[in-house]
Amino acid sequence: MADQPIDLPHLRTLIGLRVRYLGDDCTVVEVLDEPPTLVLEAANHPTIHADAHGRATKFGRGNHLVRVLSTDRLSLGNELLLMELID
Repeated sequence: MADQPIDLPHLRTLIGLRVRYLGDDCTVVEVLDEPPTLVLEAANHPTIHADAHGRATKFGRGNHLVRVLSTDRLSLGNELLLMELID
């Protein structure tokens, strides 16, 4: 990814940033390497987490996965452009 305008070390500096995505207030909690993706933890909507057998085990916060680059990797992803900074 040396030729990409955004690199993973730079993306990792976004962890902890508060954003609004699809109407949810979220926090960036992780960056996935391939494809570059931001993991957002939603503050507003608790969801039910299931165990490996599909049984509901606990409530937790919902997550959104936001791809940083478009599928052709030449521009920013459409989902990323929907995010708004809160902080």
